[in-house]
Amino acid sequence: MSYRILYYNWAPYFKETASGGGVSLYCKNLISQLSQKDKYKLSFLYSGHDYSYLRKQPYIKQVSNKSHPRIPTFSLINSPLPAPAYLTFNTPLECIKNSALDQCFQKFLDTQEPFQIIHFHSLEGLTANCLKLAKESGARVIFSLHNYWALCPQVNLWNLENTHCSDYLNGRACIACLPVKIDLDLLLTLRKLDHLGELISLDEQALALKLIKKIYTFFHYKLRQSRISQTKSPLNKALEITGTNLPQQATFYHHRRQEIISLINHYVDVALSVSERTTSIYTQYGIEPVRLTTQYLGTKATQFLVPTKNPAKYSPGQPFQLIYIGQARRDKGFYFLLEELRCLSEEELSSLELVIASKITDKAELEMAIEQKGRLLSLAQSLHRLRYYPGYSYEKIPNILSGVHLGVVPPLWEDNLPQITFELLACRVPVLCSNRGGAQEFVRHPAFIFDPLTSCI
Repeated sequence: MSYRILYYNWAPYFKETASGGGVSLYCKNLISQLSQKDKYKLSFLYSGHDYSYLRKQPYIKQVSNKSHPRIPTFSLINSPLPAPAYLTFNTPLECIKNSALDQCFQKFLDTQEPFQIIHFHSLEGLTANCLKLAKESGARVIFSLHNYWALCPQVNLWNLENTHCSDYLNGRACIACLPVKIDLDLLLTLRKLDHLGELISLDEQALALKLIKKIYTFFHYKLRQSRISQTKSPLNKALEITGTNLPQQATFYHHRRQEIISLINHYVDVALSVSERTTSIYTQYGIEPVRLTTQYLGTKATQFLVPTKNPAKYSPGQPFQLIYIGQARRDKGFYFLLEELRCLSEEELSSLELVIASKITDKAELEMAIEQKGRLLSLAQSLHRLRYYPGYSYEKIPNILSGVHLGVVPPLWEDNLPQITFELLACRVPVLCSNRGGAQEFVRHPAFIFDPLTSCI
């Protein structure tokens, strides 16, 4: 007997400029593994990524998959809910139901041979109501909890880009939680240009396409600045408003959370939690324990060739090599780590070799680096050495980790399961981690686990 399985994630894992982080990598590895077994007939669907000038309504199109040419792969184009999730932060109710999007997903299910299993690795780009549609198609429904999308429209329970959110105040804390204005028009136009480029066989990295996008972005910002300068803020003058006369946005975020939890409890057969910590958090917020199962992610890191220098032994008098590898974000603990290191003595810093494998995108940090300043380069002035890699490929991880004495995984948010933990351990690099999220379940020794709120690294 063969099983027809549909995998869903918002990001196309097979593209050269693949987005979606560790979840995309996991989907790629999972499909690679299961596609080798005859009893599984796999398909992959993604949504919220591709947009087209040619049609306005959402529709599904089969696309080529360079990573797995034999796997039927489909794109839901023009989703009313662009992904990732922060792009729909200001429309929380749309994440529950959207008639055009739900009808498109239902039509897709109707035109395919029945799936025995539909496995959602996210619901970004779709609605929570798609869980109901999937269940009513006769499939067993699995929902992997790689993040906290069901609870938080930012997916990471991270308040004001500054601290862990432990109480959303029935939605009141959500209203102003995203401190940046989302330029959705620009983003969708750039995605439409990418899609148009694909139709005429232009890669996303093609020089002509990149130039067109830069020119469009330049004039878009010029026009936007002109509009902003002509728009007067209500806060420029005295103001008196009755609260009941303003949109009651808190109720939207409260309703979003309650409805999504209800849909999971009614229509998901198995909610796969990727760590015990994730299971605990989702149980706390109302997911029925009977539906929750902790299942750690598999990883291809076990196939790494361990660097010959590892495990690296430290001898007094030699530089101590410390590495941070991953995204340079505040919630990932990157800037927290830099500030903690700054607190070390001059003697300690002068014997430290810091290795950073991360593409820094913070504009202020990039601009200050021109003058040898900023949080990273100002710290580097006190170090024995700084080695910086602006991004890395998965295959190069063992080389980067060669000779490293200690890896730091310091998330400040409840990071469900940072896969870099596996990769460090697979290369026999000891890991120091925060007690936020699932990394601690692999580190285990209390001497290598710290609380970022109450203790130093």
